[in-house]
Amino acid sequence: MASLPLDAPTADMVAVGSPQGVGHHLFSRFRIGTRLAAMMVLAALVSALLATSGIQGLAASNQSLHVVYEDRMKPVRTLGQISQLMLANQHQLQIALAQTASSPARISLHPDFAGKAVRVIEANMAAIDQLWATYAATAKGPLESALADHFAQRREQYLRDAVMPTLAALRNLDYQDTQRLASKARMLYEQASPEVQALIDLQFDRAHAEYASGVQRYEQTRSLAVGALVLSMAVLGFLGVMLIRSIVRPLRQVSQVFHHIADGRLDTPIVVQGQDEICEVLADLQAMQQRLAANEEAIYRLAYYDPLTDLPNRRLLRERIQTALTDSREDDQHRAVLLLDLDHFKAINDTLGHEVGDQYLVEMAHRLRQTVQAPHAVARIGGDEFVVLTDALSADETAALAQAQALARDILSAVAQPCLLDGQMYFGSASIGICLFRNHNASIQDLLRRADAAMYQAKNAGRNAHCLFDPSMQAELEARRALETALRSAIEAGQLQLHYQAQVGATGRPVGAEVLLRWNHPVHGSVSPAQFIPIAEATGLILPIGAWVLEQACAQLKAWERHPRNRLLDLAVNVSARQFRHPDFVAQVCQTLTRAGANPARLVLELTESLVLDDLADTVCKMQALQQRGVRFALDDFGTGYSSLAQLKRLPLHHLKIDRSFVQDIVSAPSDAAIVQTIIGMAHNLGLRVIAEGVETLAQRQALLHLQCLVFQGYFFGKPLPIEHFDQWLEQSPFSSFPAAANATPVAPYQREIP
Repeated sequence: MASLPLDAPTADMVAVGSPQGVGHHLFSRFRIGTRLAAMMVLAALVSALLATSGIQGLAASNQSLHVVYEDRMKPVRTLGQISQLMLANQHQLQIALAQTASSPARISLHPDFAGKAVRVIEANMAAIDQLWATYAATAKGPLESALADHFAQRREQYLRDAVMPTLAALRNLDYQDTQRLASKARMLYEQASPEVQALIDLQFDRAHAEYASGVQRYEQTRSLAVGALVLSMAVLGFLGVMLIRSIVRPLRQVSQVFHHIADGRLDTPIVVQGQDEICEVLADLQAMQQRLAANEEAIYRLAYYDPLTDLPNRRLLRERIQTALTDSREDDQHRAVLLLDLDHFKAINDTLGHEVGDQYLVEMAHRLRQTVQAPHAVARIGGDEFVVLTDALSADETAALAQAQALARDILSAVAQPCLLDGQMYFGSASIGICLFRNHNASIQDLLRRADAAMYQAKNAGRNAHCLFDPSMQAELEARRALETALRSAIEAGQLQLHYQAQVGATGRPVGAEVLLRWNHPVHGSVSPAQFIPIAEATGLILPIGAWVLEQACAQLKAWERHPRNRLLDLAVNVSARQFRHPDFVAQVCQTLTRAGANPARLVLELTESLVLDDLADTVCKMQALQQRGVRFALDDFGTGYSSLAQLKRLPLHHLKIDRSFVQDIVSAPSDAAIVQTIIGMAHNLGLRVIAEGVETLAQRQALLHLQCLVFQGYFFGKPLPIEHFDQWLEQSPFSSFPAAANATPVAPYQREIP
């Protein structure tokens, strides 16, 4: 079988859906939409964190610049302006001193320049006071406060001891006093100026420190941002890869399973671990694979096992025989084929019904399983036929035969055990044909044919027996095969011929004839129907042959209609079971009659008891359909089957033919005469015409006539003849007496032609 059990993975197989790591298992617990949404939210959060970190870094840098500007650069500018104003005051004094007015008494300052200097110096001093007040209001460190206090003291001294007196001297235009005070003011300025510069330098130092701190914070912020970015990219990349793998890998595995299924491999184990959409697909795929495997198993069993008995069928048997032939060539051991046919199984079907027959087959199959133990195998090849294929037996042919015969005896013993069928105990039996083989010395068909031939030998030997195939049977098989080959072309070659045997009434007048098939082969000569009819039945050639016979018979009926003496003759045609069971049988008969233009009322179709009882409902349906067209029916060989009166009443029959076995000893055997009398009485009560077959002597005719049988057929009246001779016989028939027949010598049994 193509598939393996689902719980038996091969070595090169990977379990689809199996865990691929903790991350894969963790991801598969969530649906794909949830995973993608979580990944997007995480990416948004990381982006927000990075943006926040950047904004905070920019804010810190901005704060550092603000501190540098507000807390350091403004005081620097203020102090610088103070220094510049103080320097400007010194320049004003120098300008005022440079502009003098000469007088006789003393040197004096120029009033305009002195006045301007006073105004400028006073304005500068006011600006310095304001600037210093602004500076003094700013926060300071201990060092800066100390320097500022010291400068304030210097400035106070500078204003008190130099600036204010100098302004008074300038107003007085006193050159000498102004010059003296200007020198003192310059000295005090030179003492105070370094302190202002120290404050400025201190502010610059503080500003540089603040700037360096801002730069450091910026570098740290940048490093953190870059690190966070790299880390977040790594984390998001890892999570993205895991997410992609959690989706792509299972999809690839799903694709792999589909490829395996497309290749006919339904054994890939699928492990479902998770709750996402792909796991749902895997679960559905697992269910589908199991259903496909179950369907394939069911298909396999339908293809290789008999549905009734659950035994291997003919196909699987042939494969096993082929394997056995190969093995026997390698190990040189004998093996055997035992073909078993249940005796009288058809009687069970005919009397108890097909359902009971099926129960019997199932019971026999069960017994065969119990009797034929592994490594031997048993199979049902059709109908009531079973085959046992043994495993390796002995290399010695005698010992191997003994082993096969012992197995056959065990089988016959098992089959012979009583079986309860439809409330009745039934004791069955079987016939077994045995065929030994080794070294690949035959084909599968040869082995089955040999075993079949041996089985028929066992049946001919009395049934409930086994028989070994021997070369003489092989000769019979080859002859049968040659006949089968020749029979396939017999119709086209014109080798088949119809003979007609008269059916005569009580007055000696011919009332009809039975058409009998003959085969004259250029090599095999005249082949008996007992030889080629079974071959035709077995090969299906009976269908074209039966159609040809029916066509020829209808054409002959039409020919007889042209002659007044013969137009009322009936013509009986034997119908095989296979031909009658064909779905188109009724249509074929009607079409043949129509083509020939024959009168359907003159056509009589002869059916055997076993045929009509095989499927009684179908039989009645077809008979009634043809009866409505005018066709009549005869029950052939009555008394040899198992038909009952109730079954006969259901059949639309017109004729009942007594089998020759009852006619043969009707004169000497009172029991046969009683049976014939009973059959005739029953037929008359059913309104049927009785025809006695095999009438060969006048005494038989007289005895039958005494029992009210009014139609006869047999060698006493004439043997089967080709149509041209039969037409001559009809022309010469006396119709009323039998002088020739009365003195005729009966034909010995071995000289009779089989109809």
